[in-house]
Amino acid sequence: MSKASRLGAGASFGQTRSISARRAAINEVTAAPTEGAPPPVDLPLDVISLNPDNPRSDLGDLTDLGNSLRDHGQKTAISIMGRFAYLEGNPGREDDLEPGTRYVVIDGNSRLAAARDAGLTRIKVMLDDSLGGNADEILESALVANIHRQELNHLDEARALEQLLGIHGTQEALAARLHRSQGWVSQRLALLTLTPALKEKLQSGEESAANLRLVGKKKPEEQEAHLQRLKAARAKKTGAAGEPRPAAASAPLPSADPHVLTALIIAQLDVPARRKLTELLVDYKIEESKRMRAEQAEGAVSGA
Repeated sequence: MSKASRLGAGASFGQTRSISARRAAINEVTAAPTEGAPPPVDLPLDVISLNPDNPRSDLGDLTDLGNSLRDHGQKTAISIMGRFAYLEGNPGREDDLEPGTRYVVIDGNSRLAAARDAGLTRIKVMLDDSLGGNADEILESALVANIHRQELNHLDEARALEQLLGIHGTQEALAARLHRSQGWVSQRLALLTLTPALKEKLQSGEESAANLRLVGKKKPEEQEAHLQRLKAARAKKTGAAGEPRPAAASAPLPSADPHVLTALIIAQLDVPARRKLTELLVDYKIEESKRMRAEQAEGAVSGA
């Protein structure tokens, strides 16, 4: 059996037939510009296996995503690679793939699962065997896509970063790969050292990730007490009623222009403090986006 047939390439999928690394190199030099390249094609769902290395421990409720795919169509193609190419990079994983499939999803695991749940029969795909030549590259392709879309819960994100850390060796190298700071990586990895009880509180939403990232850097026996000190300190700042304490005869702001105020604040900060402030603002934006999406989802359900 030829490699092409093992990859499942045929007339219905000729536009995305996988090619060898040698042929790809030749094409890169001799081929015409890729502008106007063929669009994604669609495949039957049952020929694509879910990714056994998907970083999300729980896909959650896919009803809304499935309904959106069914009612509004698929906006972005999922990325897949041939089964044979996947097994070349992940030897010994044959039994982890779904029987009878010819491809493996790398980016789009949730969309594939949601499409199945919604009763769809086909899905748009882009075939790219270059997503990984070995197990590490394949794993990284799946993890990075999820991390940048903030689709992982806090602990799944931390576990994904831990796996990527094993690939890149140092937090600095991993941070550079993700275009983040080393502190951003370190704070999230700290969640993995939380006690089981605190991990449960994080998952349930009883305790915030912002607090627990600081707590995770303490010894297990010190974590609960440190958490309570953090919460007490923040409560003291906001007051017992949860409202900000009135400022004590503070001087008026030097300007009402936000650009001027920003410049004045930055001028008072050193580089580490600026980075920390940026990370906090990014975290706030991510959490606020998640909150707004949750409110919109609740509104859609109540209005249905």
